Amino acid sequence: MQLTCLLADDEPVLRFNLHQRLESLWPELDQIHLASDGVEAWTKIQAIRPSVVFLDINMPAMTGLEVALNMQQAGLTRDCALVFLTAYDEFAVQAFEREAIDYLLKPVDDRRLQQTIERIKQRQLEPGLADLGQLRELLQQSSREVAPRWLNWFNVQQGEEILMISVDEVLAFRAEDKYTTLVTEGGEYLIRTPLKQLENQLDPERFWRIHRSSIVQVRMIEKISRTLTGQLNVKLKGSRKSLAVSRRFAERFRQS
Repeated sequence: MQLTCLLADDEPVLRFNLHQRLESLWPELDQIHLASDGVEAWTKIQAIRPSVVFLDINMPAMTGLEVALNMQQAGLTRDCALVFLTAYDEFAVQAFEREAIDYLLKPVDDRRLQQTIERIKQRQLEPGLADLGQLRELLQQSSREVAPRWLNWFNVQQGEEILMISVDEVLAFRAEDKYTTLVTEGGEYLIRTPLKQLENQLDPERFWRIHRSSIVQVRMIEKISRTLTGQLNVKLKGSRKSLAVSRRFAERFRQS
């Protein structure tokens, strides 16, 4: 019997990276199929009936949780190991309720991925639904042992190309409705993550929110000025524009 895998993630760079690492860490896999959104994932799952599914939770058109619910209702989780991928651990309980065998926080390191592979192999030897209580305990233990990992890079779409931008290059993030503009000295790029969610993935020692619509990298602040009305403005290195500091966050810049 062939050991097939479906990997569904809407971020091309992350999808490619995880694909390469699965091939390296799990050579027994016969085939790895790829999907770029939830609808494509669900279509392929029905067609190929994979042995293992890695599902990004936050995908367009249909979320990973919705795909898993479809699988559950169709009875496809009995013979399939289901693993969720996400940058946010707030979905843990929902993930386990969809009969997940494991739950990986992005970015995934090789040690953690190897643990998941071993857990899947063990499940194949001892078939049956995952022990949800045990999985919750494993997640809690992992949260206690692993220090927070902040974002180190961004992949942004520019035409047909995907650019890799280091967090060190970022001057600021600016909210744009449901999206966020990433500001660098070399240009501005639109990313799909809302500012509120993005803030939880940034190192708070390096990035400060100065307004409900903007976050700046502290070391990129060149100077702070005050208008006649008392409004504080932040001038960033390499940028001609100034960003307003709201009263709520002005305390950060008061002299002791």
